[in-house]
Amino acid sequence: MRYAIILILIFFSLTVKSNPIYIDVISDYSPDSNKAPTDQATLLLLKLEQALQGKLTLAFMPASREREWRELNRNPKSCLYNKVKTPEREAMALFTPYPLVSYPANRLILKNQPNIPDTVSLGTVVRMGFNIGVSEGRSYGLEIDNFIVANRSAFWVAEGNQSAYRLRMMLSQDKLDGIIEYSSVFINEHPSAQALNSYSFHAIEEAGLTIFGYIACAKSNEGKQAIDLLQSALERPDLQQAIISAHTGVFFEQEEPFIIRSLRKAFNIQH
Repeated sequence: MRYAIILILIFFSLTVKSNPIYIDVISDYSPDSNKAPTDQATLLLLKLEQALQGKLTLAFMPASREREWRELNRNPKSCLYNKVKTPEREAMALFTPYPLVSYPANRLILKNQPNIPDTVSLGTVVRMGFNIGVSEGRSYGLEIDNFIVANRSAFWVAEGNQSAYRLRMMLSQDKLDGIIEYSSVFINEHPSAQALNSYSFHAIEEAGLTIFGYIACAKSNEGKQAIDLLQSALERPDLQQAIISAHTGVFFEQEEPFIIRSLRKAFNIQH
C-alpha cells in the first residue's frame, strides 16, 4: 500500500510538471499568422518561450499601452514585455530581475529645427513652445515621466492602440514639431538617408545613457510561475549571449558600446 501511494505521488508530480503554464501577453503587437514579427523585443520573447520547451505557452492579445496595465490587474494569467521598471509599476506587477532588451535612452526627434543643440532639456523645449508628442501609458524613464506629468498640458498626448506609430506618422506629416522616441525605431522606418534629411536627433538632459525593457507579469500564482520560468531562461549563458548578439548592428555606432556594456553588467558577465 505504501509503495502504491509513493507511485501515485510520483505520477502526480510528473503530471504537474508536464502541464504548461498558459500566459496572455498583453501588447500593442498584433500577431498575424501570415507575417512573422520583426521587432527585437517580440523576437527575443519568443526565443525565451522556445527555450522553455513547452513549459510556458504565450498567446498575444492586442491592447493599447494604457489598457495593458489595466488588463494586468484584471487577468491573473497576463504578462507584458519590453517594460521600463518604475516604483509605481513594481507596486502593481512582478518583474524579471534581468532585462529582455536594452536601448539607448529616448531621443527628442525634431523635424525642420536645425538650430537646436545636440543635447537639450525638455524644459527648454517646452519654453520654446514646440508641439511634442508622447504616448499615454508609456514610460520613457523616471525623469522624463516625471517631467511629462508635471507639464502634461505642454505635450500632445496620444492614446489608444498603436499610439507610438501614429505619433511617428504625425511628425512625418508636419502635424507635430517633435516626438520622444528611440532613434533606432524611427530610423528603421526611414531607411534612406534622404528620408532622414529633415530630422534631427537630440539627447535629452533628463535621460540616462541606456534604458532597459523587462518582462512584467500579474501579481498572482500564475504570474509568479511565469516570471520564475522566464528568469530561469534569462539566466542561461547561451540565451544571454543571444540577447547581446541581437543588439549588435542595430543602433548608431557610438551608442552600441553602451548598450552591450549595460547588458553584460545586468547579466553579471565578468569576462
